[in-house]
Amino acid sequence: MGNNILLVTDIFGNCSALQPLLQAITAAGDVVTIIDPYQGKLQCFADEAEAYQVYSSQCGHDAYAACVAQALTQPCALALGFSAGATALWRALGAASAGQITRAVLFYPGQIHQHLAVTPKLPVQVVFGHSEPHFAVAAICKELSQNPGITAEHTAYGHGFMNPASKAFDSEGYQCNVNMLIALLG
Repeated sequence: MGNNILLVTDIFGNCSALQPLLQAITAAGDVVTIIDPYQGKLQCFADEAEAYQVYSSQCGHDAYAACVAQALTQPCALALGFSAGATALWRALGAASAGQITRAVLFYPGQIHQHLAVTPKLPVQVVFGHSEPHFAVAAICKELSQNPGITAEHTAYGHGFMNPASKAFDSEGYQCNVNMLIALLG
């Protein structure tokens, strides 16, 4: 049996676009638990605007962070978060319950700038796209990287590059980062 992985989705939740990533990271026998804003119900949104509207009305940032914090009580080798899920995971990583997590990788947590006081007690890698509308990515990377155990980097890709349902999806960026995740789990 492989590693236990916690995957915290973006606003699209558990949808068909998530399947290639799940297949890639479970190929070595790893077990993935999906945490999403919609209590596991499969979603099919027309676009990001619809996904955000439903996310905001059915869940929201605070409720999602609380849901993720509750999920962190189970042991896992790797916690992955994407966009709103990455911010929710970041917020939860400062809690005592996060002690069951070995390491975390956060992809483009767009609201992280509002929660810089969080101090995770485990190694965290933050991967941003080239820009965010609410903050300067290079400055946040520098600030985050001053904390022991946190590495932060920005890529040439846009926010959402790991999600085939996002208009910013980038197959090269996706494959490069899937390979990085597989190497981490190796």
